[in-house]
Amino acid sequence: MLKQDEGDVFVSAGNSGALLTGATLLVGRIKGIDRPAIAPMLPSYKKGLMLIDAGANTNCKPLNLVQFAQMATIYLRNTYNIEKPKIGLLNIGTEETKGNELIRETYKELKENSERLGINFVGNVEGREAFSGEIDAIVTDGFTGNIFLKTVEGMGKLVKRTLAESLKKNILSTICSIPALPGIKRFAKTMDYKQYGGALFLGVKKPVVKAHGSSDDFLFYFTLKQAENFSKSNAVGKMQEEFEKINEKAWHFRIHIILFR
Repeated sequence: MLKQDEGDVFVSAGNSGALLTGATLLVGRIKGIDRPAIAPMLPSYKKGLMLIDAGANTNCKPLNLVQFAQMATIYLRNTYNIEKPKIGLLNIGTEETKGNELIRETYKELKENSERLGINFVGNVEGREAFSGEIDAIVTDGFTGNIFLKTVEGMGKLVKRTLAESLKKNILSTICSIPALPGIKRFAKTMDYKQYGGALFLGVKKPVVKAHGSSDDFLFYFTLKQAENFSKSNAVGKMQEEFEKINEKAWHFRIHIILFR
């Protein structure tokens, strides 16, 4: 139905692999994009943080990570009105010599080509700095990204559970916590990843959103709101336009090389 323009956006809480396969084979990849990616939004200091890829591609090439950065840039610019989204590369250190071969090669490609590709690349980012509010999107391969995502979700649950138990430990702590309840609620709201909805499938020709397999009504509500914004922002259309321009430039470059070889 999505392929035949009988719907604007597709939402599912089903199997991620099946949904990605259906989106890729039925709806189709955007021309020029090697691999679509899963991109959830996570809470960060006073803003949201996009993680791409969060599990669609466990084995990646530098080209894939560069394209993830491009897709994140286009989506954040058109949906969140961030003129120059800050894109970081997840790594074990900030130095460009750190990381495995994939990350080092990707760093080199982003450093050399980010201006030409319209990416505001800010360098390597360690996990502990990811939520500082200084970064708009974190780029990584799907294997690392999925571990990162689930660790963050688990840590969020730990913080909320520990805080709740501490406030209810005895009658004195319960009474003393009453004046602070508005602040506590704001903190809990900030830490709750559910308010950011599901994960986007970026790189396919139509908007597709993956809700968490354990979604409750609260999470699904925000996933539907996110899906609506995804469709209204025309981020997919903008992505197609951007990659058409990139493909055209690449084609002219190849013709130039052939003619002058």
